Amino acid sequence: MANLFLAAFSALALASAFLGQHAWPVPFVALIPFLHATYRVEKRDSFRLGFFWGAFFFGPVLWWIAPTIANYGRLPMPAAWAIFALLVCYLALFPGLWAWLTRSFIAFKPGSLTAMLAISSLWILLEALRGSFLSGFPWAALGYSLSHSPWLIQTADLWGHYGIGFIVFFSNIVLWRLFLLFQKGDVTRERIGMVSLSLAFWGVLMTFVFIYGDHMLSIAKEGRIRVAAIQGSFDQSIKWNPQYRHATIERYKRLTQEAKSRFPALGLVVWPETAMPFYFQEQGHLRQEIMGFAKELEISILFGGPSYFYDPGGHLRYRNSAFIVGPDGSFRGRYDKQHLVPFGEYMPWGRLTAWARDFLPTAGDFVAGTNSRPLVSKPFKIGVMICFESIFPAISRKEVLAGANILTVITNDAWFGRTAAPYQHADMAIFRAVETRRWLVRAANTGVSRIISPQGRISASTDLFKPCYITGLVDIDYGITPFVRYGAHWFLALNLLFVLINYFITSSNITKGDIHGR
Repeated sequence: MANLFLAAFSALALASAFLGQHAWPVPFVALIPFLHATYRVEKRDSFRLGFFWGAFFFGPVLWWIAPTIANYGRLPMPAAWAIFALLVCYLALFPGLWAWLTRSFIAFKPGSLTAMLAISSLWILLEALRGSFLSGFPWAALGYSLSHSPWLIQTADLWGHYGIGFIVFFSNIVLWRLFLLFQKGDVTRERIGMVSLSLAFWGVLMTFVFIYGDHMLSIAKEGRIRVAAIQGSFDQSIKWNPQYRHATIERYKRLTQEAKSRFPALGLVVWPETAMPFYFQEQGHLRQEIMGFAKELEISILFGGPSYFYDPGGHLRYRNSAFIVGPDGSFRGRYDKQHLVPFGEYMPWGRLTAWARDFLPTAGDFVAGTNSRPLVSKPFKIGVMICFESIFPAISRKEVLAGANILTVITNDAWFGRTAAPYQHADMAIFRAVETRRWLVRAANTGVSRIISPQGRISASTDLFKPCYITGLVDIDYGITPFVRYGAHWFLALNLLFVLINYFITSSNITKGDIHGR
C-alpha cells in the first residue's frame, strides 16, 4: 500500500506541471517517490505499480477527453468515460513496461552511472515509442513539463524534447540515489565513489544546460517584420452553420482591419484552422471577397478551410487545408494536413475500425496531404502545422528543411472548452520554435493564440473565448539547427546504446531477475 501511495503522489505531482502549475523545480523531483516505490516493490508487481502510476498521471492530465467525446461525439457520458478509460489504460502500459523492464533487466547497483543512464534512457525510448506507435500520441511527454522555463529548454535545438525529458528524468534519479545513500546509512567507499561519478556527470550536464541556455537567450534578436494572429472565437455549435457564414467572415475581416489600422506595416495575418467555412478552391464571390480584402489591405493572409478532390476512382475526398493569399490579392498556395487525428478526422486501419464509426458519429473522413513544401508570400516561407500536427517535431523539422523561415500553427481548440487542453496543446508548440529556431505564430479559433520567439519566449498571448488579435515583430533569417539537420534519431540511438551497455556489462550479475543494491 505504501508503494501505491508513493506512485500516486509522484504521478499527481508531475501532472500538476501540465495543469497550469509551471514551477520548474517540480518535474526535477516529482518522479523520486515513484523511483523509490519501483526500487522497493517485488519484480512480479513492478508492472502493476508502473501501470498504476500511469493511470494516476494520464487520468488528471487528459480528463477533458471524456466530456469532449460526449459533447461532440454525441455519445452518452458513461460511454465517453469508458472510451477515455481505455485510452488511459493504453497510455499506462508504457510506464508499466518501464517499471517491469527496469526491475527485470537492469542491474541497479547503488549509484551506478551506467544503471542511471540506462534507466533514464529506457523511459525516453518508451516515450518515443508512445509518440510514434499507432499514429503516435506524445501528449504530456516529460520534456514538455518545462515548456515555460526558457532557460532550461534551449538545448532542444540539439536533441529535441526527448533530450529535455532525459535531463529531467536523470536529475530525478540522481537526487533519489543521493537521498537513498544517506537514508540507508550505508556510506561505503565504493558507493560514495559511484555516487560521486554520477553526481559529476549530472553536474557537467546541468552546467552545459545552464551555460547553453544563458548563451542562447542572450543572443536573441529583435524582430523586424510585423505579424498578427486573429482569434475569431466561434463556438463549435455554430461554426458550420450557413446562417453564420457571413458573420464569420466579417469578424475576421474586422479584427484584421483593426490590427492593420493600428500597425500599418503589418505584413502577415494568420487566421485559425477552418476559419473560412466554405471551399476557397471554388470560384465564387466568397473567394473573391477574401482575395480582394488582402489586396485592399496589402497584406498576406494565411487561413484554414476545407478542400476536396476526386480520387482516381472518381470518389469525392476531403482534406483539412491552409491557404495563403498574397498582398496583391493573388492565391499563393495551399497546404494539406498530413498527420490526421485518428478517430477524429479519420478512422485508422480500415476495416479493423470501421465498426467503431457507429459509436463516433462525428468522426471525419479526411485524407492526409502529402506536400510539405512551405507556403510562400515574400519575404515569408511559411511552414504550416494544422492543429494536432504541432505536437510532432518531425513535421516542423521537415518544413524547415524544405526552406521555411517562419512557422505557423492554425488550430481550432473549441472542442476542449475551458479546460487545460488548449494550454497543453499550445505549450508543446513552444518546443517547435526552439527546436527549429524559428518564430512561431499560433492562431487558435477560441485560444490559446500566441507569438513565440525562437528562444521559446511567449511575446504575445490571448485568453480563451475572446474575439481579439495579437501582433508581434518577427525575424526570418535563422539558420539550420542540429535538430533540424539530424533529428532526434541520433539521441534515441544513444539512449538505446546506454541500455544495451548496461545490460551486457551487468547481465552476469543479475540473479533471479532481481535488482542489486536493495
